Amino acid sequence: MGIIIKQSIRNATLTYLGIGLGLLSTIFLFPHILGAEKYGLTRSLIAITTISSQIITLGIPNTILKFVPTLEKDQGVRSQFFRRVISPSIFILIIYVTSFFFFESHWLSLYADSPLLEVYLWLVIPMVFASTTFSLFSAFIKASLDTVFATFLQDVLLRILILIFLVLYFFDIISFPHFMLGFVSAYLINMLILLAYSLSQKYYLLSTSNAYSSFDLKETFTYSFFAFFSGFTMILVSNIDLIMVDMFEGLENAGIYALAMYMGTVITVPRKSLAKIIHPILTKSFNENNLDEIKRLYTQSSINQLLFSLIIYVGILTSLDDLYRILPIEFSEGKPIIAILGLAYLFDLATGSNGQIIITSKYFKFDFISSLILMIGAVLLNYFLIPRYGLMGAAIATATSVGLYNLTKTIFVWFVLRIQPFKWHTLSIIVLGIVCFYLGEFLNIGGHPILSITIRSVIIGTTYLGIAYMFRLSDEFNTTIEELVVKLKSNN
Repeated sequence: MGIIIKQSIRNATLTYLGIGLGLLSTIFLFPHILGAEKYGLTRSLIAITTISSQIITLGIPNTILKFVPTLEKDQGVRSQFFRRVISPSIFILIIYVTSFFFFESHWLSLYADSPLLEVYLWLVIPMVFASTTFSLFSAFIKASLDTVFATFLQDVLLRILILIFLVLYFFDIISFPHFMLGFVSAYLINMLILLAYSLSQKYYLLSTSNAYSSFDLKETFTYSFFAFFSGFTMILVSNIDLIMVDMFEGLENAGIYALAMYMGTVITVPRKSLAKIIHPILTKSFNENNLDEIKRLYTQSSINQLLFSLIIYVGILTSLDDLYRILPIEFSEGKPIIAILGLAYLFDLATGSNGQIIITSKYFKFDFISSLILMIGAVLLNYFLIPRYGLMGAAIATATSVGLYNLTKTIFVWFVLRIQPFKWHTLSIIVLGIVCFYLGEFLNIGGHPILSITIRSVIIGTTYLGIAYMFRLSDEFNTTIEELVVKLKSNN
């Protein structure tokens, strides 16, 4: 578990730095500089790009994560494997670009109520190309247990680049059309840097080596097909609501919803930092038939994700009024959306790495059926609820979909492996979170909203983490703190 904890801490540090930059731009800059409509435009383009990239990669990043650790470490063999498995993505990307321009009038008609999106919809093409390439190359690098640099690019540098173009637009150095071009170029720059890094680390992934390898392409592509639905399901459910809000309610409401959705998904950061390194470890454990290790990882992922995501959720809920005092008044409709989406993602995190366990096991085909049902259900729920209940309808549809999907996966893992992620500490963490929530509600600090948020967060966070450490609710958390104290003492 040492390598997991070590790289998880590094990934978490970078990811939280990215979250900090994201909060800075999301709360203080984007809404004030762009307004709801233009902010909605950028979020809609990202949502369309995210879904499109998932379709194009067709589960291949998961395939790379699963099979590369099992290959011999000869770079020629791995390069040959990489070239072969990405060939379907290249083919699908060509079809995607061709169909986009061939059916352009049809795609534009879907956004008749969003004229601004009609103007800039073509920017999806370079964004999809950059995102797809980044996803494929970063998967190989992560499969080699080299996860930190890709995390830096994705969570930190990308936000910095976009922030630079936003500031240039604010000072009228560039126009809005030029800002949009800069927005897209940030994705392309990120992609190019990752390609350069892969060469510098001697990941010659596109070399023409014909080194012999015994890997079974049929097995890998079969796995890709089924793994695709596992990754695509949550991507679709997490983005289709925003796209359909744009279609039914327009870009301004999409901007309001996107901001609330962003705040609601901030709590998923603990999973992001852990998931990037735990996947290859699970693959290795299944190959060795080490069920005890899998059970241990399952429980640890649940406890640690719940511990850290719950305090973030509580912190956000108790600071909502102050947060929306900072934002333009037009965004205030998003308050209840944050609470609903946050609760759904909290349950997702509490169920641990159930999805990763399924897709790295011999039962990975189960995701095909469950994911297909969920995707259809998510689209239908949004289709019927958004026209009737607006933004609240979208939030309820997404929360329902996420909740049912994770409940299904948890039950399935228990049924086939007889393991579940919960223990008594799970209940203790929930009780602690409830206590800290009421503590935050009791604190009436007043003054400037930023000062109020800061003081309240420090009090709640110190209380929560202090009690968690005192009662050793997470062995990994206590170990990390104790190691940090030892290092500080040794430095002094």
